[in-house]
Amino acid sequence: MGRLVGWHTRVGDLGLRLLVLHLLWLAWTLRGGVVLGLFPACAAVQAVVRRDALHGTDEPGRGPLRQEFAAAWRRELVPANVLGYAVAAGWAVLLLDRRLLGVADLGAAGPVLAGLLTVLTVVAFAVTAALPALASHYAEGPVRLLRRALVLVAARPGHALVHTAVVGAVLCLYYVVPGLVPVFGVALPAYLSFATLWGSGLLPAPARPAAPRPVPSHPARRAT
Repeated sequence: MGRLVGWHTRVGDLGLRLLVLHLLWLAWTLRGGVVLGLFPACAAVQAVVRRDALHGTDEPGRGPLRQEFAAAWRRELVPANVLGYAVAAGWAVLLLDRRLLGVADLGAAGPVLAGLLTVLTVVAFAVTAALPALASHYAEGPVRLLRRALVLVAARPGHALVHTAVVGAVLCLYYVVPGLVPVFGVALPAYLSFATLWGSGLLPAPARPAAPRPVPSHPARRAT
């Protein structure tokens, strides 16, 4: 009975924390005028849930959630916007290609191109779903992060499929129950995304800072 109560308490605490993260996401997205605030706010949410997964919410020395979120938002203001708008531009090109393929008469090549475009869309979704978690775990530029996500999808298709299914299931749940969107927003898929990748063992543990070397003690020199 005590274990069941503890499990309910942990789920309740997690739900409350995700709700607060979603409210912070809304506030800081608006603070950046949406255009400049959206992607850094998403990156800040991902940074917080990553730290929760690695060290827990009661990590010693951890400051208030609002201060941690604000610091991550400022830190990710430029990198997150560069990566986010690069991915958005790629999706714009992909959706435009799908639209043109739907209205153009390509004859026998049409079904083949449509199939290739469908495969490319699935791969793009898998890469996009993994990017936020990878960006929060690796301090790399957008090109290296995109390459890392592509390698993950190509080299570990099973893990990538499970991760994509988890993120896709949350989006489908939001579609079926729209009332969950204003409650959890991007916080729930961000949490489940990192938890899935971290639980799969694909992400290396962060390096611990090296312990300081002891200073050797020397006997006092005798005065000459």
